[in-house]
Amino acid sequence: MKKILLLCQQQGCPIELSPARYQLINVLKDLNHNVYVFIAERIFSEAIRNNIDCVVNTMGLTNKQVQNKIEKVNPEVIIAFTYEDARILYSLPRVMKRTMFIYFNLEIYTPSMEQYLAGGKRFFSRQCILNYICNKFKEVLYVRQCKLFVIQDALREKTSRKYLIKHSHTIFVPNSYVLNEKEQNEVQRSGIIYSGGINRLQAKSLIEELDKISDIPITFAGWSDGYFKKQYNKIRKDHPNIKVYDQRLAPEQLSAFLQPYAIGLVWYTVTKDENINNIGLASGKLFKHLSLGQPVIVMDCPGISKVVNELRLGIVIYNVAELKDAYELIMKRYSIYQKHVVDAYKKFFDYKKVIQPFLRELEFGS
Repeated sequence: MKKILLLCQQQGCPIELSPARYQLINVLKDLNHNVYVFIAERIFSEAIRNNIDCVVNTMGLTNKQVQNKIEKVNPEVIIAFTYEDARILYSLPRVMKRTMFIYFNLEIYTPSMEQYLAGGKRFFSRQCILNYICNKFKEVLYVRQCKLFVIQDALREKTSRKYLIKHSHTIFVPNSYVLNEKEQNEVQRSGIIYSGGINRLQAKSLIEELDKISDIPITFAGWSDGYFKKQYNKIRKDHPNIKVYDQRLAPEQLSAFLQPYAIGLVWYTVTKDENINNIGLASGKLFKHLSLGQPVIVMDCPGISKVVNELRLGIVIYNVAELKDAYELIMKRYSIYQKHVVDAYKKFFDYKKVIQPFLRELEFGS
């Protein structure tokens, strides 16, 4: 039994929305490890909180204050997930020599990300450039001192290398979910569901072309930004076939909400940010639908389109106008597509299987 600390400093990403984080907590607790979570968000899910031995709310603390608290805990293992975590931890491996440091990377820190975090300001402002260089240096230094680097797939690893993050000891863990065969049972399903973040960054190109999907049932459900909230009234007025739910659900509630829908829509607007464009097997949206036995319709996007085509998990489209035909084709052959999804998920993506190489590293690596 080890004392394992998860550092979760990413703003705007509650732990309930991050399967990589909360499922890891559950697995570690099942293995009787002592789980500490330092997080800059509130944890709403009681089920997740109950699997954490100690939660430290770091909201408002300086990096130095967080470092001091981590040193007092003195865990055997510390896991960072994003550059925000790395910039806090980068100096600690030199003083905590008996601790195993891991980078379980969930976001590739690119210049475009820094621009987005700065509120869309021009990246080539002096402050943005300085912030990026400073933060990237700390991330690189942290990774050089880590024992293990985890990322979702080969595409993500290649992109990460482009932005200076690489490690000689790297393993792949897709951002998938635990398989629940009861949730995959075939039920009477209909309609398309787009779930997760409904915002300008991810869904702008889809929202702008809603007139092209006026005669198929589609639902948008998730947490939305100001851009999408401004579209609500227009959508409800002009598109009776479209339903909108602005909500954040606990993991178990989300599964129950999504289950009645036939097809998951996985959509990422093409941007300058390679973290998004090369989302690959980091897409929680993709795996949520697959874990429920739902075929998917996906926008042509590196990594995602490849696995959907190769494993026949749904249909890849290249513009919104193709959505209707894709929906009708899947519905005509629904049982065939669903069988491909269920078989592929059991073989390649069940979280309980894909997390095993990482757990072996925890057991033998420190």
